[in-house]
Amino acid sequence: MSLLFQRRRPVSLAGCTLLLAAAFSAAPLLADDELPSPEEIVARYIEALGGEEAIRAHTSRTIKGTFEIPAMGASGPSSVYAIAPDKIIIKSEMPGFGENVQAYNGEIGWIDNPMAGAQILEGEMLDQMKRQARFYADLERADLFPQQTTAGETEWNGEAAYKLDVVDVDGNELAQYFARETGLLVGAEGTQTTDMGPMDVTITIGDYKEFGGVLIATSTSTNLVSAGMGFIQTVDSVTYDDVDPSVFEPSDAIKALLPE
Repeated sequence: MSLLFQRRRPVSLAGCTLLLAAAFSAAPLLADDELPSPEEIVARYIEALGGEEAIRAHTSRTIKGTFEIPAMGASGPSSVYAIAPDKIIIKSEMPGFGENVQAYNGEIGWIDNPMAGAQILEGEMLDQMKRQARFYADLERADLFPQQTTAGETEWNGEAAYKLDVVDVDGNELAQYFARETGLLVGAEGTQTTDMGPMDVTITIGDYKEFGGVLIATSTSTNLVSAGMGFIQTVDSVTYDDVDPSVFEPSDAIKALLPE
């Protein structure tokens, strides 16, 4: 599953993708090491995932797993359906809370949950959802991030990693962390725009497993720093080329909000 992250600009700039927090200091560079270029880091990442050919071999994807909020002792099933090039719908459900839906069907984006109700996405939140919907986002980084800089070598979750400072097409700054040993994306930080406003977020990504010739992170831990809470997404299964396009049909509640 493609993951894109953003960081807050020095002057107020709310969010971009699912996720991230204020950058922490990088550890000193190793004196005898020459840092790889952003292009080298990204190329190694793509190869670590399985290579471009394996990624492009699929045109849709179904992910099943669990969504958990540890602080509340709550968990429930989650599912993600995606079709190339840019359709995605994410559903999660918890006992006592109801179903949460986030989606972009190539034309409109929306959310629908018990707290915020049905809402058509606009502005930053819509841009965020569009980026998340890019099925081949890992292969399209040059389009998504016109500026990329290797900021140094540091640690993420106790693992040696290269830090990339990047700027997306909307001018938002991002920080992403790629494991030095494996080349895989292991973390991100910045600011995410939500229906409750911009939130500082840190994300730790791991437990990669192979599905259909492609490595997928099966554990994503997100810490909403501003809200003082977090959640964990766990992947149990990934299947390919089995998504029915009708899954992206907006609900009646969303259709009622569309202009006639």
